[in-house]
Amino acid sequence: MADNTQALYDLATRLAAEFAPRAAGYDRSGEFPFENIAQLKESGYSALLVPERYGGLGADLLQFIGCQERLAQGCAATTLAINMHLFGIGSMLDFADFNPQQERFLSRIGRDRQIIGGGLSEPETGGDWGLFATKARLEGDHFVLNGRKVFTSLAPVIDLFMVLATIEDDGPPSSATFFIARGSPGLEIIESWDAMGMRATASHDLKLTNVKVPVSDMTGRRPLGPIGAETVSLFAWFSLSIAAIYTGVALAALDFTRTFAARHRPLTQPRPISFLPAVQFAVAQAQALVAQSQALYRDTAQAYQADRAGFEGEAGLARVVMVKYVATNNALAAIEQCVEVVGAHGFLRRHPLERMLRDAHAGIHHPLSNARARELIGKSAFGIPLLTFPRW
Repeated sequence: MADNTQALYDLATRLAAEFAPRAAGYDRSGEFPFENIAQLKESGYSALLVPERYGGLGADLLQFIGCQERLAQGCAATTLAINMHLFGIGSMLDFADFNPQQERFLSRIGRDRQIIGGGLSEPETGGDWGLFATKARLEGDHFVLNGRKVFTSLAPVIDLFMVLATIEDDGPPSSATFFIARGSPGLEIIESWDAMGMRATASHDLKLTNVKVPVSDMTGRRPLGPIGAETVSLFAWFSLSIAAIYTGVALAALDFTRTFAARHRPLTQPRPISFLPAVQFAVAQAQALVAQSQALYRDTAQAYQADRAGFEGEAGLARVVMVKYVATNNALAAIEQCVEVVGAHGFLRRHPLERMLRDAHAGIHHPLSNARARELIGKSAFGIPLLTFPRW
């Protein structure tokens, strides 16, 4: 690992400690954590993955997931929100040749501390990324985009929107990424976010009505077909970081639970409940689930960094998607064990456990959702292509 690993982890730990006292308030009000985002920008964390020569901190994938795991222990919603800015940068760097366009982009993120945000998931398709309901039509020297995106985390502070859309032309079906500046005519944020968990992410809808985008601001045209290296890369950075974030939530729940159990002594008991075998068994189970997840995403990150060519096609995609599938379900199960220990106290909003349980439920719904992940992993095990139709 690079020499700056401990410094990066220390930064994430410090920020988590500063965010933690505000997390409950943001969750209760549903307000966006502007103060937290300002600290992420000021500290350079918002440029965590950008190479140092462009004003960033130069973290690699393994460092990234370690930092996100730690940050999530302070405020899960802030961590998830900034993740939707960071993971795409990491994937882009997998293939960067650092041409002038890319250098300008990286400088905007690194030196200028700008925030990018996604337009990926849609009401029509959910998180089943591939061909998009949002359409882009070429008209002269620009594209015209129309559509609606959901789960646009960081919506109040995004400077540059990255919108994935299907290209409407006479060629084979394909999609591309479009860069759209905040304030562009026809670009509208619909404040729709009112969720059970991760309430402070401001994951509103993004509506595009005849938005004009210069041809020069379109990149990464991808034909519909076999899974390519760029798709695997996108999911590698996304799935592993999502796995780490929700594991971080479970770690925070475990920390609260151990402290509670070591102090809580019912009137009928001579010692705190931490001495009860049932409590010890539940905590042990939770810790084992967390350890499984950590081992899986750390090992996968190391393998991916060492040999990206070993993650090819649908088998490679299944390998990184499995990490998210295992870790998010483990996190939810671990927190449920914590709730069992804390009992009715965990039901009360004055304690953080109920918020952590609600936040953890969001994890299983990120792409790929449980059912879609199982389908991909199962098809890969049998050597059945994902695009085989009919699907059963």
